Amino acid sequence: MLPQNDYLVLSPSCFLKSLEEPCVYNIETDELYETNAEAFNFLKLCDGSNMVRDLVFESYFVDWCLEEKILITNKNSTKREFILEQAPIPSLRYLEIQLTARCNLQCRHCYLGPARVHNIPMEQIMASIQQFEQIQGLRLLISGGEPLLHPDFWTLNDKITDFGFRSILLSNGFLIDRITAKRLRVHEVQISLDGVDRSHDFIRGRGSFKKAIRAIRELRSLGKDVSVATMVHTQNITDFPRLQELVMSMGIKEWNVDVPCIAGNLIKDSDIQLPYKKSAPFLKYGFGGGLYHSSPGYSCGTHLCTITPQGEIAKCGFFSNTPVGHIKEGLQNCWKRINHIKLEELECSCQYKEECRGGCRFRAYVEKDIYAPDPVQCYIRGVLPVD
Repeated sequence: MLPQNDYLVLSPSCFLKSLEEPCVYNIETDELYETNAEAFNFLKLCDGSNMVRDLVFESYFVDWCLEEKILITNKNSTKREFILEQAPIPSLRYLEIQLTARCNLQCRHCYLGPARVHNIPMEQIMASIQQFEQIQGLRLLISGGEPLLHPDFWTLNDKITDFGFRSILLSNGFLIDRITAKRLRVHEVQISLDGVDRSHDFIRGRGSFKKAIRAIRELRSLGKDVSVATMVHTQNITDFPRLQELVMSMGIKEWNVDVPCIAGNLIKDSDIQLPYKKSAPFLKYGFGGGLYHSSPGYSCGTHLCTITPQGEIAKCGFFSNTPVGHIKEGLQNCWKRINHIKLEELECSCQYKEECRGGCRFRAYVEKDIYAPDPVQCYIRGVLPVD
């Protein structure tokens, strides 16, 4: 029995989100809970201004919310404001900001090509993430280049916890030592790990493997969430059993394994890429579900867009050469211009279309056109035979 004079309050890590369906999102655990209208309206009353005795609720629902740490009780009133503007349809849930085109490595497979000096001005960064929060965003992906090289990175780092979304830093790990790891305030860091020792260094440069492992271990020793991204290439295909053992031993939250697309540096260094039918089977090593989900009826990447170092907005980083606008025009205005491809528009007809969502639209675009099947997903599911 809850104390009648206590306040029933939404947990500090939980935020109400008006997406396609009303939801509660826990930015610490990365859990998204769909609710019905009745439950959502009840949770809106749990803003720290109402005592238990003033609320009418089903006890089993509140017990579940307390168990999931969606709700907590407080002795004192602490009024909380919710941002409940209805999200656009489809909703923009995952925003990648490429803070800078500067990088301290020259990776052979980098789809962005050679490093440059472009940096998004701090005022544009702040404006974009404020707009992202306003339209119910879930995850902010802070990338580059190497994002730690942006001149105002630490200013952003100190402000990031003021917002109601989960923040994920995408880094090569080269600059993350003990001191840096302690300063980071993001919820998660994703480190690129493209092989074991020599195979990683072959792609990213001498000494980069040891720096990446150091970064992961420093972050994990501090209890920070770490995910790993791995690209399949000619030099790491014998590494995967050892790489899997290494990833599992370090307590990694999520392992994203993918096949690089022919873009950027890979255009001139394409001999490091395996044929899709040979590289696709290695995707089975990944775990954790991946970063980007799609709503029913839409193709892969429906809820994602990217802001480039020039401040332009594109469908994703791969489509940076065909932007739909500039952040100065407003994030939501640009989001509405993106071609959100529906499953029915794809040239896919197999039984797995609902499962794979057609796969990567850029890979399909490079191979044929933006509505074509992604051959990697076709090989994984046996639609195209693997020798």
